[in-house]
Amino acid sequence: MALKDAISIYTKNKNTNIQLKVIPGHFVTNHSHINYYIDMTDQLMIYREAKAVAEVLARKYKNIIPVDTIFCLDDTKVIGTLLARQLVDSHIGRGSHAKKEVAVITPEQSGNSGRWLLRDNIKPLVKDRDCIILVASASTGYTVHKGIETVKFYGGIPRGVSAIFSKISSQNGIPVDSVFTLADLPDYRSYDFSNCPYCAQNIPVDAIVNEHGYSVL
Repeated sequence: MALKDAISIYTKNKNTNIQLKVIPGHFVTNHSHINYYIDMTDQLMIYREAKAVAEVLARKYKNIIPVDTIFCLDDTKVIGTLLARQLVDSHIGRGSHAKKEVAVITPEQSGNSGRWLLRDNIKPLVKDRDCIILVASASTGYTVHKGIETVKFYGGIPRGVSAIFSKISSQNGIPVDSVFTLADLPDYRSYDFSNCPYCAQNIPVDAIVNEHGYSVL
């Protein structure tokens, strides 16, 4: 497996030239097996690409959904910062606090428990504020669910979920908006560890993947 084997896909649902690189194979995440590795390095780390993603995601919130805080997961803080800029520049990120400000935060991983933690100085940026959860991808909904529950735990109000790619359209009753959807990659599949057809056929795992990238086995 190598990035030279990647296939470029373009979204069918948005007026944009953003492209994703995907590699077919057998991959393992923290909570599922998947049949495509979706490389989001450019979107997460390169200014021009991240800005294009932020511009698309901002459309959902313009004059419709108030935003005070962007809760960034999956290394999305660059996109989150540029999304905040879009909202502030349009004077649409005021939320219930009527301010032309949007906070951009990332929770801290709490040891080996898997829980996300906000320190006391960060908590006021969530409590009683209109929040959106920003993720790189939403496949099983596991990360999105944790993000929503963490925002609620700290007294925030989840208003929406945004992603670069999402297989799901909602989680916990909250809509998920994404640049790329299953319509753009219709044969994308995710499987529970105990129900993976590749494992059943003894097909070896190509790589372990997470929000930081992939490691070939």
